[in-house]
Amino acid sequence: MPAVKRCWVGVDLGGTKILAGVFSSSGRWLGRRKRATPFAAGGRALVGAIAEAIDGAVADAGVPRSSIAAIGLGSPGPLDPERGMILRSPHLAVRRLPIGPAIAKAYSRPVVLDNDVHMALRGEWRMGAGKGLRNLVGLWIGTGVGGCVISGGRVLTGINRNAGELGHMIIDARRARAGTDRGSLEWEASKSGMTRWLKKEIRKGRTTALGRHAFRSGRLHSRALGDAYREGDRLAVEAVERSARYVGIAIANLFDALAPEVFILGGGVVEDIGAPYVRLARQAALAHAFSTELAKPRVVASILKDAAGALGAALAAREAAR
Repeated sequence: MPAVKRCWVGVDLGGTKILAGVFSSSGRWLGRRKRATPFAAGGRALVGAIAEAIDGAVADAGVPRSSIAAIGLGSPGPLDPERGMILRSPHLAVRRLPIGPAIAKAYSRPVVLDNDVHMALRGEWRMGAGKGLRNLVGLWIGTGVGGCVISGGRVLTGINRNAGELGHMIIDARRARAGTDRGSLEWEASKSGMTRWLKKEIRKGRTTALGRHAFRSGRLHSRALGDAYREGDRLAVEAVERSARYVGIAIANLFDALAPEVFILGGGVVEDIGAPYVRLARQAALAHAFSTELAKPRVVASILKDAAGALGAALAAREAAR
């Protein structure tokens, strides 16, 4: 294999894990490293963990640091992408963290910061389930619920640079409270929302193998949820069905407003539950969409899975450097 002269680093920062990848100019994986997110430890620990993941991916790729042309970083928001700053995040214990400049200083390379699902859908659009399309919506269901809209071949960022926060749309006005996320898609459908619902049901006396996950200080892992679902754990099945139904209703709302060519579902929950989750969400979308005579909502799973965010971030860094 010929020596790599230039490569691109993409980092997917999530509520439970960090995945860093090193890619060739054509988007080929050269190396990768995954580690847990220190979500409650503050900014310094978070920057250190990202650097550790990048260093591990570079070592795995067997390339020198000097070959890195630029770094792309996808993060939960809201963000200030121009200043490379995480303004705040419901799932990370940071506020107004200049993460882009910190990583740029550590590696002496330009850093492109954008929303984590913007990066993931960019990956699917260029090299995955949305390849060749121009109008897409992505919904990533994990610790939270993230989203992205691509319209006319452009990622929509809006006047606040944070358009696409689809997880924060209110889908239950009865529960909505100003200044909180109550009643939102994320509140109901995310792993955090499922954990909250499981705790309520357990307090009623119901039992589940997920009890130890719901009440421990860490977070509900998608793999544990998927295992319990496949084993027929009644509460796990209900939690997944409930989540998928809310996502399907959100898709119906978005289809009525935008009617994109495809909805792509990703994130840890979709990866670990698999086709049943996509099917349940699709059924709910078809049941609630208003105008389906000429076209119906098309709902598919991410092809790239957990690689989408890192790949999309690397592609964004490559495009910005042109």
